[in-house]
Amino acid sequence: MADVERRLRAYGAALWGSDPPLRPLVGEGDPAALRCRFDADLVRLPPVWPSLTLYRAALAHVGAHRAFSRPWPTKGLKPLLTIVVSLVEDARVEHLAMRRLPGLRRLWAPFHRVEPSPSLMAADLLERLARALFDPGYRDGNAWIDKGQRRFFEGPDRWDDPEFSLRLGGDLAGDLGKTRVQVNVRGHRVDPAYRDDNGGLWLYDTPPEPPRDADAPLEAVRPEPAEGEGHRRSGPPQAPPSPAPLAVAETAALRPVARYSEWDHRIGLHRPDFVQVVECEPERRPPPDTPADPHLVQRVRALVRHAVVARPERLRRQREGDDLDLDACITATTARRNGHAPDIRVFQRVRRRGRDLSVLLLLDASHSTNDSANDPANDPVNDPAGDGTVLDLERRSADLLAGALAAAGDRFALAAFRSDGREAVHWLPVKRFAEPYDEAARGRLAGLDGRWSTRMGAAIRHAGVALSAQPTLRRLLLLVTDGEPSDIDCPDPRHLVEDARKAVRELAGRGIDVVCVALGGDPRTHHRVFGRRNVLPVDRVERLPEILPAVYVRLTG
Repeated sequence: MADVERRLRAYGAALWGSDPPLRPLVGEGDPAALRCRFDADLVRLPPVWPSLTLYRAALAHVGAHRAFSRPWPTKGLKPLLTIVVSLVEDARVEHLAMRRLPGLRRLWAPFHRVEPSPSLMAADLLERLARALFDPGYRDGNAWIDKGQRRFFEGPDRWDDPEFSLRLGGDLAGDLGKTRVQVNVRGHRVDPAYRDDNGGLWLYDTPPEPPRDADAPLEAVRPEPAEGEGHRRSGPPQAPPSPAPLAVAETAALRPVARYSEWDHRIGLHRPDFVQVVECEPERRPPPDTPADPHLVQRVRALVRHAVVARPERLRRQREGDDLDLDACITATTARRNGHAPDIRVFQRVRRRGRDLSVLLLLDASHSTNDSANDPANDPVNDPAGDGTVLDLERRSADLLAGALAAAGDRFALAAFRSDGREAVHWLPVKRFAEPYDEAARGRLAGLDGRWSTRMGAAIRHAGVALSAQPTLRRLLLLVTDGEPSDIDCPDPRHLVEDARKAVRELAGRGIDVVCVALGGDPRTHHRVFGRRNVLPVDRVERLPEILPAVYVRLTG
């Protein structure tokens, strides 16, 4: 299901004009024995099924129920009655759906493969009745099945009434009960395989136990109250409590700015409002006195200035150009044939004006960036080149690129991130989009220090919010990191990787490009998160000041 979920959602929206959330259905035993399930809000499908066609057939069937069925109360009804009524209702909504979309017959028919049989087992009788009500040309020979088929097709005009299923199903269930056929209610499995388990057709006095895939995990991830908070809630209403104290006494005051969901790959759901982003302005320090190589500065500024980041504008009816304007050519030919002087402006060309790009440069400021930049043993003593730490090189590279972007007039922002658990993902703004890149911004960049961990997904989502507000054609998030997603409260190494991957996909859906400049870590993890084409590995970290501007030009060219 994970591989085809996007295609299934598009398929369901095309058929029925609605896009209900799809969730994996987790159950015990053989996955092939699972049946889809639906309610008013969700459609749950088995996580593994033999084919995409089976998924599509199930989604189309559930859509028919959502369009034509209405739930009935189960109070006072015997299990056999609900089973038979559900079977008749399945056939009724399918015929109504095929009346609207005749091609659905070709989708569902291959799953009705049962043949006439002398078997009087309840499961066999019900499966054969399902085919008899689907296919009017099927002949079974069993009196009970023939009666159900005959009465079902006697009045197609009655299919619009949902009570038709209750009446016919009640009669058939009464006849079947008189034959003393034993029905295993607990072990009953609906056939054919694409049909749902019928739980969404009935209103239970006591709601049935929810599947293990959705409701219980959502309950489990609700934030726990902070220590000492319980007795306050028993009193009169008070203002919402502040977040629990964090182990950041040495930092400036933290300001919560947003909460974001986090993707849990184990249950296939977002955990709502699970991660808190807090903003902490870096301590200002004097920018480095050592001037950058002037030749490198000039080369970087020239690269950025000549990068093609403007919105293309097509100019028609020009006297000169690279291509012919077909509309102008037709007009000129028509005028000439009518004896008029043709307009000689029959060319077109493309012009680019302005620089239509927004870029957010996001730096990893986790503890690992304190490692030496060019020593394999991470020993600052053995640093003959004097390049300092990885964070020093990140700051130097960002300063070089930011100066070039500011000189070219490009719209850009600069920030760093780190995390100390899910309640404290630190966002350190160095320069916002509306601010100039001045000495104050350079001072904040110089004040960045490396601490804690790398909860990447929340930082990517927060960056996406800032980029989404920019009114430009191209929006780019350029993330520089030396490691992989991790945090102190997440023992599962795959969890944050999958969450970061989901965050990148969410930004791509909003038209934001996310590119990773990888200074280290497992390449397979980076490819998993960002995609192979969106990862730019840097083999020699000490060359980052030269490489990062070239990467920017390559991405915007």
